[in-house]
Amino acid sequence: MLGKKQGQMSFGELEAAHRVPQSHFLLQIQGKIDWQPFQEALAELYHPNCGRPSYPPLVLFKAMLLQRWYNLSDPGLEEAIRDRLSFQRFLGLSFQEPVPDETTFCRFRGALAKTGLAERLFELMEAQFTDRGLIIRRGTLVDATLIQAHSQPPTPTQPSKDQDAAWAARPRKRPFFGYKAHLALDQKSNLLRRLRLTAANCHETQRFAEMVLGDEAAVFADKAYDQDCRRAELRRQGVFCAILAQARKRRPLTDNQRQRNRRFSRIRAAVERAIGTLKRHYRLARFPYVGRARNYCHLLLVGICFNLKKMLVLEGV
Repeated sequence: MLGKKQGQMSFGELEAAHRVPQSHFLLQIQGKIDWQPFQEALAELYHPNCGRPSYPPLVLFKAMLLQRWYNLSDPGLEEAIRDRLSFQRFLGLSFQEPVPDETTFCRFRGALAKTGLAERLFELMEAQFTDRGLIIRRGTLVDATLIQAHSQPPTPTQPSKDQDAAWAARPRKRPFFGYKAHLALDQKSNLLRRLRLTAANCHETQRFAEMVLGDEAAVFADKAYDQDCRRAELRRQGVFCAILAQARKRRPLTDNQRQRNRRFSRIRAAVERAIGTLKRHYRLARFPYVGRARNYCHLLLVGICFNLKKMLVLEGV
């Protein structure tokens, strides 16, 4: 069942807390976000009065964020929470409260994946960014990227342990086994507004309509998304179409189309930089789990972490 809320800190703990500077990014994020909506949403994971009392679910959710910011394993996360005052202050744990063990983290992450609640948490975070005026809605940058599966690819004699991953053919490159992440990035703020995950063999154009939010003034995308029907649909909705033009057989690009592509490519480059950050700093070149549900949950948690740090940059912290 749902566990009790955290208690107040003692005078000794308050004195020790001063060792963590207020400029620490964890404390900055802690003070800028209203965590109450997340606590209410996470309460759905537990029965109100059946079973043993749980750890506060908000503590476990924040621990998932720490795990991705610092690239920690479940045992490493447990050990770091015990050792670091900054982690304890971010989580709101007193010295008397027990630290969740690694099995608890694993089960909580599995519950998030099974219920699909991570997508709801991502939307709650976006709503707070909207309330703070951080999302501009001037344009949406759409792109997709391949992410390697954790399991080995199948062989003629042995199937892969990850049945949700698939092969993707790449021109002039070796075939790729894994997943494809679809991203929608807000122009100017560079905040992630939507994330979706499919098998690697799903073409990005199949998810284009889902990545268009409907409240933006323009949509920027690369040549892979170029279709006449898609351009017509965006214009019908009153959205400026900034999809790069692709040359076709017996229909080469004109000089105006080349200039237009160069101009839009400079704007669209922001989503390429975001993908690079996700893969370098958040280790998203390869998924750590098996199965689409767990990996999609991981992707959404990484997206929340990315946006929270971007929020500090936008607000000049």
